[in-house]
Amino acid sequence: MNTAERPVPNLLMALAVSGLIGSAAYADVPALPSTLNSEQAQARQFGIFVGGTATQYDLCVKKGFLAKGNQSAEDLAKAMIDKMRAASTGPDQSAFVQNGWDMMKKEISEHESFFTKEKCSWVGKEWLKIMTTMQAK
Repeated sequence: MNTAERPVPNLLMALAVSGLIGSAAYADVPALPSTLNSEQAQARQFGIFVGGTATQYDLCVKKGFLAKGNQSAEDLAKAMIDKMRAASTGPDQSAFVQNGWDMMKKEISEHESFFTKEKCSWVGKEWLKIMTTMQAK
């Protein structure tokens, strides 16, 4: 499969880069400090990837391209993040996770037509990988 056929990963990368640079397009997403330390940046990237993938999955379910589970992917992601937060002994990075996720939600909501049956197939595979990884921990 060539790069043109797999735009979802490219979209995620572009969003991550644009989020790190900062943009007026995200003016309604709460601002974080202009300088993030490594842990804060990783937390934000985690929110972008896990939260963003959950949001994409739920959109694909809404469009009828993926099967609906007992819980929404966003509810599952929130529960996983809350569990990780409760088990953490370090500083609370949840605001950075939420900021990344909020940025992705906004971007996804503005580009819903991008999510076709083919794109949603990739989203389903990525969500399964995330769920498998998170349940193994």
